[in-house]
Order: sequence, then structure tokens, then C-alpha cells
Amino acid sequence: MPDTNLGFITMGDNQLQKNGLGVAGFVIALVGLVFSWIPLLNVLSFWLCAIGIVLAVVALFLKNKKKGMAIAGLICGIAGIVIYYIVYARIKAAAGL
Repeated sequence: MPDTNLGFITMGDNQLQKNGLGVAGFVIALVGLVFSWIPLLNVLSFWLCAIGIVLAVVALFLKNKKKGMAIAGLICGIAGIVIYYIVYARIKAAAGL
């Protein structure tokens, strides 16, 4: 029987697999980043960004998984928390507290 290999790449032991936890961390942190600009919703964004950071850090330590989405989730989560504190400080200063 002739070789029927059509050029498809089969998954070996050394190839990286998809990282669902990294994707979840990225999506949650991205939603938190978007909400961090809105004054009343930024309290919710703090918690979303915190959850996204935790998921992204856990996803970074998984072996044989892709790391790109986990890194993006970590960056979005940190940026969302920084923006949250900036908006919070400006609201507090405007209220005179």
C-alpha cells in the first residue's frame, strides 16, 4: 500500500496545546478593562480584573500550553486595575474627600 500522507501535521508530544484558562483570563480581564473607565462600573471592573489576573497567572504555569493569551490577560488585568485607581482618585478628588 502506498504512503497516504497528504501533508497534514499530526500533533506530537512536543507541540503546544490550546490554553482555555488563558483565554478565560484574557476575556474576563478585557471586560474589566473596558468597565474600568466607567465611574460607577469601575468597582465591578476591579474584581473582574483581579479574577482575570489570577486565571492568567495560573494559566502561565501550565505545562505544554500556549502562553500568549495568558500574557495578554495579565497585561489587561494590570492595566484595568491601574485605570480603576486613577478614576477612583479623580472621583474622590472631585467630591472633595
